Amino acid sequence: MEIIKNIEDLNKFRSNYDQISFVPTMGNLHNGHISLIKKANEYNDTVLASIFINPLQFNDKNDFINYPKTLDSDINLLIKNECDCLFLPDQSILNNIKQIKSSYKSQHLCGLNRPGHFDGVLTIVNRLFDLVKPTRAIFGKKDYQQLLLISDFVKENNLPINIIGSEIVRDQSGLALSSRNNHLSADEKKLASNLYKTLKIIANKGNKLTNNDIINEKNRLLELGFSIDYLNVCNPQELSKESNYNIRPLIVAIAAHIGEIRLIDNILIT
Repeated sequence: MEIIKNIEDLNKFRSNYDQISFVPTMGNLHNGHISLIKKANEYNDTVLASIFINPLQFNDKNDFINYPKTLDSDINLLIKNECDCLFLPDQSILNNIKQIKSSYKSQHLCGLNRPGHFDGVLTIVNRLFDLVKPTRAIFGKKDYQQLLLISDFVKENNLPINIIGSEIVRDQSGLALSSRNNHLSADEKKLASNLYKTLKIIANKGNKLTNNDIINEKNRLLELGFSIDYLNVCNPQELSKESNYNIRPLIVAIAAHIGEIRLIDNILIT
């Protein structure tokens, strides 16, 4: 695997390949990230990953400073899983960066409690797209709102990039894999598995789902010790709350805290 740390070398690398499948990350890689690398390898293109901890998307400066850095482990995982190139830019890629304003869809779900977060995500993703010039880019469906906003941005700006959503990877309990899980104790991880159980309970109600069902599930999680940012049934394209639970598709999305650790998950009802 080639490791590139500056734009000049990236341009040289890029000029040698027609097709690039791109996996942007912030490092601290786990099997969820590796599933994106494996997805990228399905296209038989050159697979390029990036690791850049993006300060623009953090609402809390301490979260940025304390974000886990596991570069040696990350590199070994990428090599083991047949990544061809790792781009490791420094903070200079933020110089003169074009600021991107996210659409109204960023005001729902995670955007309610994380003002400016998706502006920061789109700003750095646009910069990376401009540098890497990928044929396609792979993002996880766990961050569904992020995936939708990036996909919309690419379409609206006619960028020649195919955005691929990769399925959520879960542990045996159903807990969606996340770098944040590293901060959970064994008991907290067991507790966190209730998030996916809640999503499945709501999804399995089918056409019989009512507002009371959602309220009851929210109260159950509160009794277990979670604090909840949202538990919403939404239109999967608009992300607004849906009042008609009989239409399809729908997405059930949740963000909840165990102590200081914020976890998100979702399930699509088709």
